[in-house]
Order: sequence, then C-alpha cells, then structure tokens
Amino acid sequence: MITATGPILERILDGTYPIWNEGISRQAYSRWNQAQMATAWGRDHLRRVAIVEDDRVLSSAKDYRFQAHVNGRLVSVLGIGAVFTPPELRGRGHARTLIDRLIAQARDEGCELALLFSEIGPTYYEAIGFRVLPRPSFEIEVLPGRRAGAPATLVRSGEAADFEQIAELAARYREGAAFALDRTADLIAFGVTRRRLLAGLGPAGLRDVEFFVAEEGNRAVAYVVLTRGPSGLVLEDCGDRDPAGARIGAVLQVLAARQPAGPRMRLRGWLPRALRPPQIRVSQETPAGDIMMVRGFDEASPALHAIGEIVYCNLDVF
Repeated sequence: MITATGPILERILDGTYPIWNEGISRQAYSRWNQAQMATAWGRDHLRRVAIVEDDRVLSSAKDYRFQAHVNGRLVSVLGIGAVFTPPELRGRGHARTLIDRLIAQARDEGCELALLFSEIGPTYYEAIGFRVLPRPSFEIEVLPGRRAGAPATLVRSGEAADFEQIAELAARYREGAAFALDRTADLIAFGVTRRRLLAGLGPAGLRDVEFFVAEEGNRAVAYVVLTRGPSGLVLEDCGDRDPAGARIGAVLQVLAARQPAGPRMRLRGWLPRALRPPQIRVSQETPAGDIMMVRGFDEASPALHAIGEIVYCNLDVF
C-alpha cells in the first residue's frame, strides 16, 4: 500500500471521476481533490492510498485521521472514503485487502475504530465487520413573523477568525452522546473550505455556500452553514451558545426575509436532539442518505455497544 501522488493519483482520479465528479470538469475535479489535501487540516489528516502492482492501480481509497468521543472517551479514528476498484478488477478481493491494510496500519498507529459512509448499502461492509450507526436527517421549515428568540441579532458573514469560537460552540453538543466527532477549528474550517472549493470550481450558479454568524460583544455566539445546489437547500452545520438555539433561528429568519414574497424557507439537515430553535418547525425525520458505519478494532471497542445520540453533522460527511 502506497500514498498516491503524481501520475498514480491522476489515474485514480480518472477512474473515480465518473462516480464522484459532483458536476465539475475533470480538470476541476483534480484541483478540488488536491486543494483539500493542501488545507491546514488536510495536510496532516488526509491522504489518498492505493495498492499498486506493476504500475497498475488495483484499488484505492482516502485515509482520514481524526478523533471522536465514544461514550465519553476520546479515541483516535481511521476514516475510510472513496473506496474504488477499477471495474475490470472487481471481484478479486482488492478492496478488502486495501481496507485490511488500512486498518492494520491505523491500529499500529493507535487508532481504535474505523468509520466510513457507504453509498452501496450496508451489506458489503457488514460482512467485513462494520455496523451501522443510525444518523437521522430532518426536514426543517423556517417560520415567518415575530417569534420568541434573539431580537436585534447582528448577523454577518463568517470569517476565518471565527472558527475557534465556533469549535467551542460545536463542543457543547457532544455532551452525553454515544458517538461524536472531536470538532477542532481546523476540521470545521476544512468542511467549509471543501464546500466552497466545490462551489467555486463548478459551473456558475450550480452551487452556493453561505456561512453566517450571530455576533455579540465581538464574539461569534451562533453560526449556520448552508449550501444550495442539486440536493436543494441543506443545513450543513449550526451551533448556538443559547441551549434553545434561538440565535440559529434568528439567523435563519434573517436569511428567509431576503425573499419576503417567496414561499417559506425549507431545508434539510441534522440537528442535535436537544436543539429546537423556536423559529423553526421540524416536519419530518428520515435516515440520512449516506449510511454511517463503524468497526472496532477489538471486541472491547465502546462503539460496538454504543447506545445514544450520534453527533455527526452534514458538514463532516466525507
């Protein structure tokens, strides 16, 4: 197993482009992938790996490294993304071999869990020891009019200087959770940058990213990250110093008021169970589109027996 760079990386991208191109050109797809690995978080936590034989790529994947709180304990996690085997080489066990090697290396380096998001259903990964962690998605309606909440809230565009304060807000929601990412400022910035890069590299008007904060005393006290694109309007991430989330609701109402004659703002996304801003209505709960799965590296792994809330927002899905 090697770290894929240069011509080998480009051959991998040639193969994965038809599946995960997100509507951007092949050249832009290469720039998007390389730019992610050049971010402050990506340089230390993300790489593309492959099994290569006689200069031929047998299988490839992304190797993410991060930490998570599992039943109150901080553990190191291997994230596995974009597992790909060329069609003519499938059915020979190359992907399984690559995953086994990734897990063996991660275990030697102190990781306790592997996590991935399956687009092919759970069956294949369940057969190699992964289990589903249920993660809901909510349909959210922003209510019009004057609702109880945060009057005279100052709403402005989010800036790089806000990420440390946003990380503090995000940390509130992992308390008591069975599984929650350790969301550092660099990790949150990576998620926002990843979506901004995709929007900027795509056709004009295909995607838009909106990042806003509510400010008090020159500090970000609430934030929302929204995307508009082929999947509609998505609440990618949000947080609030107010446990009820009144400032989140106030920000959403400010954004909805930009089109006062239009229909009510409706979006989908994830919210912590305890967070229900008074200015919104959660109308429907469905399973998230990407199936989140985890595998412990030994039977004592706490994630294998986790019962409780899974705290994992759309912004951090890889």
